[in-house]
Amino acid sequence: MPDELIDEWVGPLSVERSGGGTPPPLSGGPDRAAVTGGGDRTRRPSWLRALLVSLVIIASGAACGAAAYRLERSLGVQPPTVEQTADGWRITARRQREFSGLALYGDRLVWQNGAAIELLELDTGRLRLLGPGPGMRATWDPAVGERYAVWFEAERRDSPSARAVVYDTRSGRRWTLTEIGSVLSYPALSGDAAVWCSTRAVHSPSINGVWIGDGIAFEVAPGRGEPVIDDGVVVWATDRIGPLVAAELASGTTWPVAAGLTRGRFTGLALAGRTVVWGQTPTAREPGRVAAIDVDGGDTTVLARGAHRLCGPAFDGRTVVWGERGPDGDRIMACRLDGPTFTVAAVAGDLVEVAVSDARVAWIAATAPARYEIVVARLPQ
Repeated sequence: MPDELIDEWVGPLSVERSGGGTPPPLSGGPDRAAVTGGGDRTRRPSWLRALLVSLVIIASGAACGAAAYRLERSLGVQPPTVEQTADGWRITARRQREFSGLALYGDRLVWQNGAAIELLELDTGRLRLLGPGPGMRATWDPAVGERYAVWFEAERRDSPSARAVVYDTRSGRRWTLTEIGSVLSYPALSGDAAVWCSTRAVHSPSINGVWIGDGIAFEVAPGRGEPVIDDGVVVWATDRIGPLVAAELASGTTWPVAAGLTRGRFTGLALAGRTVVWGQTPTAREPGRVAAIDVDGGDTTVLARGAHRLCGPAFDGRTVVWGERGPDGDRIMACRLDGPTFTVAAVAGDLVEVAVSDARVAWIAATAPARYEIVVARLPQ
């Protein structure tokens, strides 16, 4: 599809129609036959005039279609309420929309609001609607990086022909990256590379990706997983309880990560540099925990033990952040890889997702039945 320029969120469009009726018939002039020298002489067709008329019709149709699409989108998708707080932002959904897919990088926050993909510039408070595009009714959780935001769109949720779409924060344009088939995981993004799990045929899933700059798609490895990526290294769990596998895009090498895993289900997986951090739910014999390891091997470091209703973790290379149920409700916890654990904030409601980047932390909470909010705050110094 052609590039689309993403504008700042606007309200419902007003479509104006130019006035003017049908011009009155000519009268009182000389007879055309007398001027041309006879009534039997026919006018030769003008191909230039026909071409111009056709171009005008095509342009008018395209303009009307674009206006109708923007009108439908502005009426059907309600922007959230965005409020600046003492140390960040609070974003509240309207019309009982569900927030999901929280992604944070620097001063950009991206999430899914119902079927809408939205971006908030944290330094300016500018809210942008990125997707879905024309004819698309289903989207999947987005990813955001230094320059790009990536997400999936399709005509319906069970479509076998979803597509990856990218938004360039520098140029303000979006375009389709590649057709991905059936979606099996959300995208992950690092630099110019995006990865995910999908399948184009029954029983043939694989970890796939694309180079955003040139649009070249590639396969990382066959099999299922929910991959994460950083600086050309991809990591995923082959099952809900592991094991972990790593791959290097430059060399094409794939190897198992010798992590000390429990039998608990993975609650999240994050990668920064060559350090992978994960969370696992408690089992009958082992408590829930947050742990980390170098993808090249070494000892597993347990960062938190005994966490209940674990959410996350997220990791930006400096700080690990996760959510857990405390004695007074859900709360955001954090630690450095070589430091103690500390409490970031108490959460109003049930915690859904967490994210961290550059001394900022963000989370989604369900504050009431079918009511969601996003909170962005500064990490304690």
